[in-house]
Amino acid sequence: MFTRKTLKREVEIEGFGIHTGKFSKVKINSALNDGGKIVFLTKGERIEASYRNVVDLKRATTIGVNDKKIKTVEHMLSALYGLGVTDAVIEVVGEEIPVLDGSSKEFVEEVMKAGFEDFGKEAKVVKVVKPFRYENSDGAFIEVRPIDTEELVLKCSISYDYPSLRWQDLEIVFGRDTYINEIAPARTFCFYEEIAHLLRSGLGRGGNYRNVVVIGPKGIINGPPRFPDEPVRHKILDLIGDLSLLGAFLIGELLAHKNNHRLHVEFIKSFMESDCYKYL
Repeated sequence: MFTRKTLKREVEIEGFGIHTGKFSKVKINSALNDGGKIVFLTKGERIEASYRNVVDLKRATTIGVNDKKIKTVEHMLSALYGLGVTDAVIEVVGEEIPVLDGSSKEFVEEVMKAGFEDFGKEAKVVKVVKPFRYENSDGAFIEVRPIDTEELVLKCSISYDYPSLRWQDLEIVFGRDTYINEIAPARTFCFYEEIAHLLRSGLGRGGNYRNVVVIGPKGIINGPPRFPDEPVRHKILDLIGDLSLLGAFLIGELLAHKNNHRLHVEFIKSFMESDCYKYL
């Protein structure tokens, strides 16, 4: 049974946003919300972590209500989803969630220190009952299929026309230990040739060699990777963060190819309008 969980005590995290480069503070509070929800508070506005509240998807996931927005929520939401946290109120002072080391590792460590409180109530679960596929014009897709077990199997592949990163793929059975050890430490990445364009576009202003894996034609420029296939692991990290916007745990087999934040959210919206799932 999937049960609702929150934190035993509050967690405070601060740092700089990867895109704005601005300082921000985050406080994750324990909470028992109606139905099991993650809710952000910023400038007096409550913003539920829901796909319905996504307002921007340029190289990150931004959620908002009215004129209040919070940028780059995916790494922190990935950590909470990976640890099974369903209920929290997150106070944000600033425009963007801190990037920290570019992964979810530090979020996981701080939440683990706080500990968990299990309410003993069933969490929301979405179970895939029919195959469903969402594909865009460049061949990127996400597909879900029913499975006989009560688990989420993730199969992800990435493909680039780039000398040092042509193809990577990975399959995992989603679970807390697997997430902590195999996914959470994987850092965000970019190609060296992208950096100038990102900066001209007003993105990546908080990125540096400590929080981004920079890939050049001959391989990683800034030190050894944490995993030989760190990029595809980070793609799974981002996918999990965006899947948390379902507001429920997902049961099924999910295949993702050339996935990004826009594809994740467009898939979720289309899937939730289909008859290919049921709530347990």
